[in-house]
Amino acid sequence: MNQQTRPAPSITPEILTPRLGDYLVEKGLISSDQLAEALTFQKNQKETGGVSEKALIGEILVSLHYLDKQSLDRAVTEMIVRLKMALEKSNALLEERVKERTQELEYALEKIKLLNAHKAEFVANISHELRTPLTHIMGYNYLLLDGSFGHLSEEQLDAVISMKSATDRLELLIADLISFTEIEHGKLQLNPKPVNPNDICEQAIKNNQNLANQKKVHIILQKKEDISLVSVDQEKIMWVMNHLIDNAIKFTASDGYVLVKTSQNMNHVYFSVSDTGIGIPKERISEIFEPFHQLDGSMTRNAGGTGIGLTIAKEIIEAHQSEIKVYSQPGKGTEIRFAFPVLKEAV
Repeated sequence: MNQQTRPAPSITPEILTPRLGDYLVEKGLISSDQLAEALTFQKNQKETGGVSEKALIGEILVSLHYLDKQSLDRAVTEMIVRLKMALEKSNALLEERVKERTQELEYALEKIKLLNAHKAEFVANISHELRTPLTHIMGYNYLLLDGSFGHLSEEQLDAVISMKSATDRLELLIADLISFTEIEHGKLQLNPKPVNPNDICEQAIKNNQNLANQKKVHIILQKKEDISLVSVDQEKIMWVMNHLIDNAIKFTASDGYVLVKTSQNMNHVYFSVSDTGIGIPKERISEIFEPFHQLDGSMTRNAGGTGIGLTIAKEIIEAHQSEIKVYSQPGKGTEIRFAFPVLKEAV
């Protein structure tokens, strides 16, 4: 059975004017009773299929002779003008609010920049202030170990060795803070030259072997023989590898493993440090590169550190036009990897 085709509504300015009937009553062009009758007429016609479901109330009022077409058009025009003025006013208010909000955000941004500048300046100043007395402590510590102040008993020697270990650690922490402030001020400079990746990894393992022995963590080197050279700042990449290995040892339980690996394809040489430590939830991996941020404050206090090592490492790797990548699962360990292009003459 075919449905009865209903006439399409006329496309008139009235479709732009909501609540036209109320406006006509307000203007005194029709009465409330006439509007009610027109609405009832409209409803009945829709139910019987006499008019389109979108039949306009103004047209019905004209058809019922409650309103002439000229008065309807004038009222619709007035409503459109009112709506236009209201829209312009609303847009003006919105633009003003956006302008005010933008100014507030710009002020907040400038304040954040100023605070960051003060923070970096404070860290730089305090780092240099700490380094001066530390230099004196380390100097006297060396003289004690050297025997310049006479023979030390076994207990005294153990105490001085412990003190040296603590001051060495403090020196590294201060160096990290100074490196961080240099990066914050855009003063990170590279001195690239051809380097054998295996040499860096072997030296970094030697640098961290004592810590591994203390923690009873096994360090394994898996290197590619006849690996190609890469052009990097050897001192800074050595710093990165030292930190990554140090970090892996700290967060790996006794009898765990830290694997230092080099590999290569046709275009790149890869460095990686992986461990059997606590791991990191996937959704929190990006947080480890935030300065002074710790995923677990209590664990970090046990392991030590300033919370800026990975921030510095990331900046160093990115300054080499590379990217540091992290793969991790809680309870299954973490792998941190980066790569550098093979030297063309070495391909």
